[in-house]
Amino acid sequence: MVGNIILSLSTLASAFRLKAPLPPYLPPVEHSRQNLVDAIRRLDVVRNRDVKGSRQLLFFAYALTMKGVTDELETLGRTMQEAFGVIGGSADEFEALFMYPEESRRRIHHMT
Repeated sequence: MVGNIILSLSTLASAFRLKAPLPPYLPPVEHSRQNLVDAIRRLDVVRNRDVKGSRQLLFFAYALTMKGVTDELETLGRTMQEAFGVIGGSADEFEALFMYPEESRRRIHHMT
């Protein structure tokens, strides 16, 4: 989760500074936070609600409170993609860059 947040902040800062288009896909910060919350929920200490000196509950609280940060990062990413654009124009056009020519033409014409 922390790695995705740092990568998102770095990507957004670079795009903002350079006024350059962003990649169509940004790091999945909320998805990684949710995976961390799910993993912590599966721990015996959390399931048994054993609160005496449990660090796992502290990590659980931290992961839950990071939801606001991850939501804002995703909103900021979408806003910056709208403001500065997306590399390749859109996610579909970006993916078409890596396909065989006839397949990419078919996919791009299907979008319009």
